[in-house]
Amino acid sequence: IGCHTCSIACKNIWTDRKGTEYMYWNNVETKPGTGYPTRWEDQTKYRGGWVVDGQRQKSLRLRLQGKWGTLTNIFYNPYLPTLDDYFEPWTYDYQNLINAPLADEQPTARAISMVTGKYMDTIEAGPNWDDDLGGSQVYANNDPNFDGASDEEMRQINEVNSTVFFYLPRICNHCLNPGCVAACPQGALYKRGEDGVVLVSQERCRAWRMCVSGCPYKKTYFNWSTGKAEKCILCYPRLESGQPPACFHSCVGRIRYIGLVLYDADAIEETAKSPQDQLVMAQRNIIKDPFDPEIIAAARANGIPSAKITAAQQSPVYQFVKKWGIALPLHPEFRTLPMLFYVP
Repeated sequence: IGCHTCSIACKNIWTDRKGTEYMYWNNVETKPGTGYPTRWEDQTKYRGGWVVDGQRQKSLRLRLQGKWGTLTNIFYNPYLPTLDDYFEPWTYDYQNLINAPLADEQPTARAISMVTGKYMDTIEAGPNWDDDLGGSQVYANNDPNFDGASDEEMRQINEVNSTVFFYLPRICNHCLNPGCVAACPQGALYKRGEDGVVLVSQERCRAWRMCVSGCPYKKTYFNWSTGKAEKCILCYPRLESGQPPACFHSCVGRIRYIGLVLYDADAIEETAKSPQDQLVMAQRNIIKDPFDPEIIAAARANGIPSAKITAAQQSPVYQFVKKWGIALPLHPEFRTLPMLFYVP
């Protein structure tokens, strides 16, 4: 419903520190629009995700670069979003409203940059600058999903946009084949085996920021104060105490479900290499039936406890994605096999 309660809950818990002011691990975008950061879906600019290299026996490689490219660009990554692609965070000089000397004019609270500490004459962007198609002639028209559309098609789209739009809530997708993990030359990012949460080791991170480029969803960020990468952690401290992530828990519309699924880890690479028009079905096929006796036996043989098998059987995610087939991954063509799904 576009209330942004999820974004505020996440912001207040995780990104209210110095260096994280511009970060929104959870954000809600209006579509059509350019999103946050601007045109994050345009991989010709940011080069996130994976591509299939047909010249090398259909091998999977990062769109960003290979090992030699990483070595060449390790001290300068040319494919990073800048602060202007997000927004320059600001606050207001509230003290002036109280402390201003007596004058004929009413005192004002000027905008102050939370990065430089200097006054800002013009605020040019925010985390949801085009909310509800605000400025749609600029933002909706530049939606990367419309690249290649003819003038007549854009005219028809704009007529629809005046009456129809939708909200797209986004957090880290905690992918099965995460580009951020593969892109990091330091090996600082990893996917937890017990629950699939993708995390950044703050001890190992050396701020190469390849993870920022490698993630096609742009859900890895750089903390300019600590010099470390940060990202959504799916509120794993809450998960470990039996609570849902804050964005799920706070959702006013109750649109978010979380659950456990069993999948075939050995099939991840082949699934990610599937033809583009078969990626959604291939990802569904990698998710296994938790009621199948053979799957249950294989899960137990791999050390998965009975409690997790039971949780997979009761998972709403399995119902939406596998059984009913109505939940879809966001941009499957990025080939990261995202594990957040959307019911259109």
